[in-house]
Amino acid sequence: MPIITRRLFGRLALVATLALGASLGPATAETKFRISVDTGPNHVRNITLRTFIERLKEASGGELVGELFESGQLYAARDEPKAVARGDIEMTVTTNSSVAAFSADLNLLDLPLFSGRSPDQVNALLDGPLGQQLSKGVEDKLGVVVPGRWFLLGFASTFGASKDIKSFADLKGLRIRVPGGAGFIARYRALGAEGVSIPFADVPLALTQGTIDALLTTNETLRSGKLHEAGVKSAFVDQVSVLYYIPLVNKAFWDKLTEEQQKQFRDAWESVILEERAEAMRRQDAAAQENAENGVVIYEPDPEELAKVNAELLALVPEIAAQLDVDPATVKLAQDEIAKLN
Repeated sequence: MPIITRRLFGRLALVATLALGASLGPATAETKFRISVDTGPNHVRNITLRTFIERLKEASGGELVGELFESGQLYAARDEPKAVARGDIEMTVTTNSSVAAFSADLNLLDLPLFSGRSPDQVNALLDGPLGQQLSKGVEDKLGVVVPGRWFLLGFASTFGASKDIKSFADLKGLRIRVPGGAGFIARYRALGAEGVSIPFADVPLALTQGTIDALLTTNETLRSGKLHEAGVKSAFVDQVSVLYYIPLVNKAFWDKLTEEQQKQFRDAWESVILEERAEAMRRQDAAAQENAENGVVIYEPDPEELAKVNAELLALVPEIAAQLDVDPATVKLAQDEIAKLN
């Protein structure tokens, strides 16, 4: 083949290759991000996060790929907010009590203001101005992004191990594990007990060794963690609070996403919220029944005693809020929003 022909053929081949590449478009750039949680694979939070990961991957055309690290294999819940803020991980969905250590206004949710309120009522509060203000506070204090509404966990009550807890009087002198919240510690102190914060992964051993006598948690967390095997034998349904999981995303990671990817992220997150909350309630009811079948005896507080205790604790709200550095304006906003429910 003459040299000129070979050169012409080579140029034509190059043009054809470039044209083919242009028609196929650029290769998809895969961006992975890690999500750390401390609950096991069968927990409603974990199950919903896997759905979120799938939907985000599909919506982004495979560009955004989440990796779920479960059972505290990366961090305990109390360490997750800082890990996200530092960029050691890209995301967590962790308890409001754990985040309260860094954004004091979240201690509001652990105060008796919300005792006995239904999850639907508290959902409405946290989906409105109060929740928006609290999320903004978290973003400002930690330098992270809260990409949307919060996951519901459910009613938290007091579960006994060293002895059956049948009344508020039975709380006196007990060491009770709380999920990180200073408000809960103050609450139990007012009732004559000692609230202690330890990682959830350490709870089974603490129960079997008698390091703690009881814990504040939900039926679903008790069931998924099989804590009846660690000695939990009673449930005192004092409905201390409604617990939530707050999504936190590393700011530097978020800022590297395109506007379209950020929208895909927020939309995928929003798409699972109502499903998660409905499933959380369903699983709480099913877990209560399963826990009872596993020997956990349920005790309902006397209505008059419950009303009396809640009134006494409610009177302590200004004092406890001040101790926990909750902004008085946030307390006022919460009280105003709660009044609208009545």
